[in-house]
Amino acid sequence: MTEFWESAFTKMQTAWGLEPTTSACLACDYFTRTGVKDVLIPGIGYGRNARPFLTRGMSVAGIEISETAIALARTELGLQIPIAHGSVTDMPFDHRKYDGIFSHGLIYLLDQRGRQKLIRDCYRQLTQGGHMIFTLISKKAPMYGQGPRLGEDWYERLPNLPMYFYDADSVKREFGPYGLVEFSEIEEPSDGGVSLPFINVICRRNAVVVGADDAVKRLRAGDAEVTVEGTLELAQVEAIADALKTSKSTILRMGSCRITDVGGQAIGDALAGNTALRELWLFSNELGDLAATAIGSALGANEVLTTLCLENNHVGDVGAKSIATALRGTSRLEELGLGRNQIGDVGAKAIGDALSINTSVTALNLYNNRIGDLAVTAIGDALRSNTSLKRLGLQHNHIGDLGATALGEALRQNTVLQALRLSSNRIGNAGAEAMRAGIANGSALATLQLDGNLVSPTTQAAVDAALEGSRA
Repeated sequence: MTEFWESAFTKMQTAWGLEPTTSACLACDYFTRTGVKDVLIPGIGYGRNARPFLTRGMSVAGIEISETAIALARTELGLQIPIAHGSVTDMPFDHRKYDGIFSHGLIYLLDQRGRQKLIRDCYRQLTQGGHMIFTLISKKAPMYGQGPRLGEDWYERLPNLPMYFYDADSVKREFGPYGLVEFSEIEEPSDGGVSLPFINVICRRNAVVVGADDAVKRLRAGDAEVTVEGTLELAQVEAIADALKTSKSTILRMGSCRITDVGGQAIGDALAGNTALRELWLFSNELGDLAATAIGSALGANEVLTTLCLENNHVGDVGAKSIATALRGTSRLEELGLGRNQIGDVGAKAIGDALSINTSVTALNLYNNRIGDLAVTAIGDALRSNTSLKRLGLQHNHIGDLGATALGEALRQNTVLQALRLSSNRIGNAGAEAMRAGIANGSALATLQLDGNLVSPTTQAAVDAALEGSRA
């Protein structure tokens, strides 16, 4: 896909003209009415759609996969705004929150998983009350149904250029869980003076912190995001779990609520039959192996949850093994947080073994556990063939040169891992040198944290130089 867009931009240059799309102008009017100040534009292209927002005094940042397009934005339009070079499927590129996100003519080029991730990532980067607007190609477009059929409403219009066509049902299905406010048809000018039918979609992030009773009501009402605060009694957790069974809510946050194993089991039971929840945040509770086992078992039946955060609990090897079993099956988890628990080599090795066949997890946090060389060797073995994991956190464990060497050797073959955090372990020069060699042999790694180990300044400098060469 990258090569396609580079070629397209090279041939077309600014063939779409310098004027913004109709949808960008309408989005700018909408953002002005709602008080938006900071705008993110995934798929900014050569920047023509940034101009309306800049004219109204909004700050704009962009994401663009084509270096040619970024260069055109600088030279042809004179844009000096921040533009991250990369695919929108790798969002986020920064930790900022935006009160407005606008994306035109992009999401329908992604497969189902990519579309879901883009919507979720954009929603996450919205401030409370922020809006995101997407422009989608409609099934009413004359090219609908043309080209090889890749799936329902999904066709390969040109080689390496698939397009997914939307209607009202698919808009509700994909955007409904993320604060869908409204959608409407819109005509966008195309080549030769012809207009094409698009759908303009507006979503709003409206996350409020509530108590147990309101949480039950909001879950039953299907609010996109439900965040619970305060200590919860078991009966309250069970009531929330009962509402979760049939809820259409997308995000449930229950951090620091003093939820015990019994409450965690109730949540796991509810999760098994839930068909809508995408993110479950249960950090800083009192969950142990019983809860983690129940949740792991539920993941075996659940095919929609993409984010699970169990950080800062009491999960040990038994619970980790249950979750690992789910990762070997049909689980769709993309982000798994198990930092600050009590996981040792047995549980972490099970997760490592699962990574050898798992194709969904992109981010895994196992920091602040009891993990040593045995488990990390298994993780290294898995990374040789793993094709999805991009971020791995192993800081504050008991990893030495043996484990670091296994990771370094894996980096020689792994082409997807981008960030590896190994701070505050027991790694010496031998392990660091193995990782330097792995990076130098074509690794995609851009971030490697080794501070707080036993690495000499000279070896650290060599690792840093290899990283710089990798980024170049």
